[in-house]
Amino acid sequence: MLSSLGLGDETEVSTSHFPRPASKVAENVTVITAEEIERLNAHTLADVLQAVSGIQLDYLRTPGSFSYFNIQGALNTTVLVLIDGVRQNDYQFNMAEPGAIPVQQIERIEIIKGAASTAWGPALGGVINIITKEPNPERVASGMVSGSVGDRFTADSRAELNGTVDQFGYYLTAGNLRSDGLLPNNRVNFNNLYAKFSYLLPTKGTLTVGYSYMGVRRGMDEGYIASWDIVAHDTDDLRRQYGFLKLDQPLGERLKLEVEGFLTDRFGVSVWGHIDNGTVVNDNEIEVRDRSRGVNARLNWGDSRQNLVTGLEYVHAEGRNRDLATTDPPIFDRNWDRWALYANGSYSVGPLTLLPGIRIDHTGLSSEYFSYTIGATWRLTENSLLRAYGSQGYGLPSPLSAHGLMKVRTVQAGFESSEIPYLWLKGTYFHNWLRDMESIGEQVLQNQTRQGVELEARTVPLYGLSLSSGYTYSYVRDTDSGERVKTSSNWSVPPHLLKLGLNYDNSGLGLRGSLTGNYVDWNASATTLAAASMIWDLHLNWKVLPQRELSPELFFSARNLFDGVQTTDTELFKNTPRWFEGGVRFKF
Repeated sequence: MLSSLGLGDETEVSTSHFPRPASKVAENVTVITAEEIERLNAHTLADVLQAVSGIQLDYLRTPGSFSYFNIQGALNTTVLVLIDGVRQNDYQFNMAEPGAIPVQQIERIEIIKGAASTAWGPALGGVINIITKEPNPERVASGMVSGSVGDRFTADSRAELNGTVDQFGYYLTAGNLRSDGLLPNNRVNFNNLYAKFSYLLPTKGTLTVGYSYMGVRRGMDEGYIASWDIVAHDTDDLRRQYGFLKLDQPLGERLKLEVEGFLTDRFGVSVWGHIDNGTVVNDNEIEVRDRSRGVNARLNWGDSRQNLVTGLEYVHAEGRNRDLATTDPPIFDRNWDRWALYANGSYSVGPLTLLPGIRIDHTGLSSEYFSYTIGATWRLTENSLLRAYGSQGYGLPSPLSAHGLMKVRTVQAGFESSEIPYLWLKGTYFHNWLRDMESIGEQVLQNQTRQGVELEARTVPLYGLSLSSGYTYSYVRDTDSGERVKTSSNWSVPPHLLKLGLNYDNSGLGLRGSLTGNYVDWNASATTLAAASMIWDLHLNWKVLPQRELSPELFFSARNLFDGVQTTDTELFKNTPRWFEGGVRFKF
């Protein structure tokens, strides 16, 4: 299981656009590092999220496949996913695909569990903020090459190169992930490229330009659907690219200007069909295109104790969806402008830090919205902390629907402590009042009350071994009827999530490894074909010559060790059975 935010090293996070120490963040935040991602031998963001307390993946199949996830019962359609500040959610369902985000370029992931609209806008269920690697400032050229292969010729090939020459820095990575499919019609061919260049200006500012491309062709599923008496057979072809230009310019000792512009383009064709007497018949060919362009600008003032961020955002977005198998007009074809103004900051007096924030959004798709938050942290001792915040936020509706914004009011409170020798503990209580929540599937609306607790613990290493665990309980009810909401094709609201981890590190021998366990209780409705086995994964890494900087590292993963089934749809979207892979990486 991946670690949460700790107090010991005072890790800085940028959850409100300003880097603040862990002890001065009121939200429930988890930070994942590149080293932790490498330890898991992860292919995509989906492999990483499955190991995070409070997050549950569904439809987790061949690497590179599409999957769903939720954070403490919040659907992924309400969670904002960003890479270097650029939105990754589509405009059809407001959904980001973790299976289509490669991990090689990731330096750090900051996950906010709960409403974060004051800083980020449409982030009712939380934020996954991905920060990419920077050019190596100490080397002209350094890099990595790696390759792995597993069952069904599931192969992942990657390379990265980065360095700095005078004022010029560069970071480049490219990769291919392919598989014949660990499940029927679940083949994947996934290419990706990421490039970032930076230049140190004479004014002591930094100009950064970046570009990302990913293209994936994949079979989505194949299986007999009893209720329809057909064998479904669906495929998908998706391409996404974006570019950005960013200026970081100090204006004084404690004042900085940040301006970034971006362009995004996403194009996909999903073919929904069935097999009739051995022949694939295409029923629908859904073409989707999203484009956006925009600019973010902000002024940051202060230091870790007193600071203020003020900023503005502007986005022009276009979305189109049509069925190429018919002559019907597009299902939707819209464009809209969205802008926002926001301000947030922190003020520390002794052990107390106050964190207020406000934001107003002109959403373009619906009405304007005012978000606010007030948070506080209290440092009880050097090793213990209390944190709490209350907030009002929103989520965007789908362009396919005609209703207004989804809205939330939330309260969270928790503690974090390492006072008990050899043990770190963290606990968070959350209570959300949700209005006009839009489901996936048939897109029904519901008012909900969602509350629960999240508990995390980990030990310090002993003889290289350490333990970690995370448990999340959530109770979701329909506010109008008073009935408990169950997991179905519309909602994924598991009441019990359990994550377990056993890590081993021995730098002298060059060995490191992880055994991770994941359990979910779906609380599924009677018509939902769900299964909830415990899933165990084993990851081993061995640096052959640990005393030398240049040494190959062998790695091996055994996934789903006991061949369990964990899904909300055993007919069409079972998770992968037990499979193995091994590879080698070489850093220089």
